[in-house]
Amino acid sequence: MRRKHVLAAVAAVATMAWLVAGGVAQATFPNFSDCPVARSETTGCVDIQSVSGSLEIKGFTVPLGESLEIRGGLDISTRPARFIPPRGTTGFFAKPVRIPGGILGIEIPIPGNAVNGIAELAGSPSDIQLEIGFPTTTVSLPVKIHLENPILGPFCTIGTNSNPAHINFTTGTTSPPPPNRPITGSIGTPSVNEGVLILNDSVSVDNSFAIPGASGCGLLGIFNPIVNLKLGLPSAGGNNTMIVHNNVALH
Repeated sequence: MRRKHVLAAVAAVATMAWLVAGGVAQATFPNFSDCPVARSETTGCVDIQSVSGSLEIKGFTVPLGESLEIRGGLDISTRPARFIPPRGTTGFFAKPVRIPGGILGIEIPIPGNAVNGIAELAGSPSDIQLEIGFPTTTVSLPVKIHLENPILGPFCTIGTNSNPAHINFTTGTTSPPPPNRPITGSIGTPSVNEGVLILNDSVSVDNSFAIPGASGCGLLGIFNPIVNLKLGLPSAGGNNTMIVHNNVALH
């Protein structure tokens, strides 16, 4: 019976490697080095790392690559299951990804044009809601994206903690508003390696979410309109799509 719970938990966690931050994604897979196993509520250790993926906003595509990771403990005695981050972290880790075209919208290698984006959890780990099922699982969480550029300043974000993008990932089939059409994810291919349960190429999808406009870009937000024009923000639900391929490990 416990084995079934563990498999279901892995299925749920497989959908969680997406817009998150708090550090630098690890190259080693799996990485259980800082799993909070000593905490009584922890029933397993999980590591999820993105292999590839993309965020599309009204046809503008940002490649995500291997930029995203979540790792820590998981309490599967509750429903929804509860993620337990390593001490001193949120449990969410990300590398910067390049925004194609930069500020000018064209690939010109001039100072100040390049823009990197880092996804962040717009809240705490307790804001993540997991609905465990097999083969379909869903995870809901609020996110924002921090834009790194010397002209935009240190506080430029897409979305805020009080006005985030609410992502609802699924390994099943979405039900988006138009003009988007339903798309389907996948739980991935399971295998066992030295006692570690692994799901290769789990696919998490969502194309129903809305994306808020820019905030804090430049002094008094003077560059907010530039960012919004570049990315087509704010963007209503049904115009955006996120697809992330992950490798998932549970110990």
